[in-house]
Amino acid sequence: MAHMPQVATLFPSATRVTAIANSAGTAVANIGNAKRAVVLLDLTATAGAAGDTLSVFVDVSLDGSKWLNAAQFTTLAGNATAMSAYVILDPTTPGTAPIVTTSDCGSGVVRPSAWGSRLRARYTLVDAGAHGQSVTFSVVALLQ
Repeated sequence: MAHMPQVATLFPSATRVTAIANSAGTAVANIGNAKRAVVLLDLTATAGAAGDTLSVFVDVSLDGSKWLNAAQFTTLAGNATAMSAYVILDPTTPGTAPIVTTSDCGSGVVRPSAWGSRLRARYTLVDAGAHGQSVTFSVVALLQ
């Protein structure tokens, strides 16, 4: 039986206004039949200062207890314009160096060979001046 692609919502479209570190979305389990994942970040609105930041990460796990960072979208300023960006995780892409599992990727970095049976997104929203911030975004994955 052929594997049918599926769309998984990692973060639904919503406005987030609270500064927070490493807020994890809903994990998608049992993606083992998928051969790759295309993960889309869709930023639709911001209302913050240039010093505010939004960092969005994509993590994978073999067992649901230890998560490995597979990608970090480019960190966005609090006054960024609406945009979309995607990363592709494909386990057929060989790694070129060991990955330290206790560290995140840098901004705009993808570890394409990172794979697991589970997938999630998480984000960090930083308020640089206690003046309030607001970002509206979603993260969805196409599991192929």
